[in-house]
Amino acid sequence: MARLLLCLPLLLAAASATQNVTIFPGAEYSMINYDNLRSTLVSSVKGDGELCVAHSHDGAVAALSLAGSLSRCTDGVVLLGAAPPASLLRSCPHPVLLIAGSLDGVARFTRFAALRHVLTSEMDSTKKVSFAALRGASHHTFVGGELSSVTAQLDLHPTTDHESVRGSIAAVVTAFVDASGNSDALVEAEHTAAVLSKPLTDALLLEGSTELGHPACNSDFPTNPSCGYTKWPDHSLPFGPAAAPSPPLPADCICGSPWVQQQATEFMADWSASGAPDTTLTTNDAYHDVSDTHPFHLPHIFNKCDSSNGACKLNTTSLTMPLAKAGDLFPNASDVPVSLYEFKSKIKSRQALWNAAGLDASSSVDTNLTICQDINQKAWDWAVAHAETETLAQFQADGEPFVMVADKKATIGATGPQWIADEMVYTRVSTADGASHIEIQSWYFPVSNTNGVSVPWFFPVGMHYCKLLSPARAMEWIYTDGLRARRGL
Repeated sequence: MARLLLCLPLLLAAASATQNVTIFPGAEYSMINYDNLRSTLVSSVKGDGELCVAHSHDGAVAALSLAGSLSRCTDGVVLLGAAPPASLLRSCPHPVLLIAGSLDGVARFTRFAALRHVLTSEMDSTKKVSFAALRGASHHTFVGGELSSVTAQLDLHPTTDHESVRGSIAAVVTAFVDASGNSDALVEAEHTAAVLSKPLTDALLLEGSTELGHPACNSDFPTNPSCGYTKWPDHSLPFGPAAAPSPPLPADCICGSPWVQQQATEFMADWSASGAPDTTLTTNDAYHDVSDTHPFHLPHIFNKCDSSNGACKLNTTSLTMPLAKAGDLFPNASDVPVSLYEFKSKIKSRQALWNAAGLDASSSVDTNLTICQDINQKAWDWAVAHAETETLAQFQADGEPFVMVADKKATIGATGPQWIADEMVYTRVSTADGASHIEIQSWYFPVSNTNGVSVPWFFPVGMHYCKLLSPARAMEWIYTDGLRARRGL
């Protein structure tokens, strides 16, 4: 940030009152790289004041900082390949237009989609922030000349050339600045942004992402009445439970992961194979640190059924710790992934669920190596089924698919089960035909349902812990990171 502020005087000196377009370079580019873009905009855009055009995240921060503190950028601020903090956009007194490229490998499209979701949901008619997207544009196609080192390392090969991208930018910006002009280009680009963003925001909502503007709840101190999560076992190590959050969390906080809640326990139960196909579940998931002991947090089944009585409904909970991390296959030098690396999910075991439904089941139903694998396959299948049509076609032509492999049982170490520390494994595998894919392996840790849970609270039984793939990480892979091996520069 200090480097950007030091550069501001040079940027201001480069613009004169007659030029009307001020450029804020980014991604280690110099002003000369934007000569063609600037010339195109000067000849196309007919505004009465100054138009500020910024590239990449660092350029966007510099432009918005200037626009928010001085009487500059009166015709608006245009951000190319950037998704700056929402707070900067909220504070900008002038209209802002963000233009994203679908094949931008530096400023990932997921962050643009998340920012669009956050601001679109809170904007009213008095605030003009527009989100547009150009298919086939990369980070470098917004510029010109030689690649910067950052772009050379991270960007993707575009399917649209520089001249076409510049023409599209000029048409969109012209409509944005002059409301009386032809708005077709802007409307089309905004529609493209909506279509491309929806699968990503849907996946992040299903993940339970805090990147969409809401913090995670603390179920020990409930503030969101929709969570309905019963604390169990409600015991703590000395010196008692942790204090309540201060200030209290908002009523619209995120209870847990909807994906884990809707998919993981249901698949764990596998009622179709149980002999009790009429059994159903009511499951709530909560976000907590899985190693927390103030108090302890464990999944639980709160009732039992008699299988001879037909239909049965079990009330259960699961516990999930979201791990926000990039990982080796997700370059983060410029823009970390928005999605989670894994869910650390504690779920009641298949044996415990079947026992609670009045069925006879041994621990062997949990010792196969495919339960977590199959849940992860469902996450990948969901992403493939819901990805935007052209994006999926691009991935199927040039991407590396995720392939789930058998689970691996976590070991017991000097400090107890290693499952908490063992992270889900992403491994690139090359095949003889020159292709490659990414194998994903979950760690699991089963605990048999000893004595049908007739044991002290501090002896957890009937558990099946999994490292789970988020559908949002799968979708983000399809859009950006899964293309790097074959479409990288």
